[in-house]
Amino acid sequence: MDVVVSTAKGITIKLRHFEKPDIRRVMEIEDESFLDGDAALYLELYEEWPGGFLVAENEGKVIGFVVLVLTPEGDGRVFAIAVDSRYRGVGVGKVLLKAAFNTLRKRKIGFVRLEVRVSNHVAHRLYRSMGFMEFGFIPFYYKDGEGAIMMRKVM
Repeated sequence: MDVVVSTAKGITIKLRHFEKPDIRRVMEIEDESFLDGDAALYLELYEEWPGGFLVAENEGKVIGFVVLVLTPEGDGRVFAIAVDSRYRGVGVGKVLLKAAFNTLRKRKIGFVRLEVRVSNHVAHRLYRSMGFMEFGFIPFYYKDGEGAIMMRKVM
C-alpha cells in the first residue's frame, strides 16, 4: 500500500500498513495522546484485520497511525487515531482519515463511526471537517470518567 502524499502544509508523508516492529513507536504516540494504550490489544486488532491498521511516516519515522475495526453491524469504526505532537495541525490526521476512508470504501462499507472525548475540541473540528456528524453521547466512556461524543459519517 505504500503511498507518498504531501499535506496541505507541505509535509511529505509515506502511508503504509502497520508492521509489528512499529508497535513501540505507535505506543509512544498513543501514550502521549491518550494515556491508556494497550499494545496487546493493538496487536490483536492488527491480527484480526491487518489492512485496517495504517501508519504515517516522515523521514522514516512513524508520526501517526489509525486503527480501523469492523462493527457487528457491518460498519467501520475508527478505533484509534493519533499523531505525534510535533506533527499536529499540519494535516497528518486528515491524510490518515482519507486513507482510512479509502480502505473502508474498498470493502464497500456504508458508514464509519468513532468516539471522541468531549474535551477534545481540536478533534471535533477535524472530524466535522471530514464529514462526521454527532449522533450520540456515552457518559463515563474513558478510564478517567470523561464522556465521549459519538460521531458518524456516510461513506
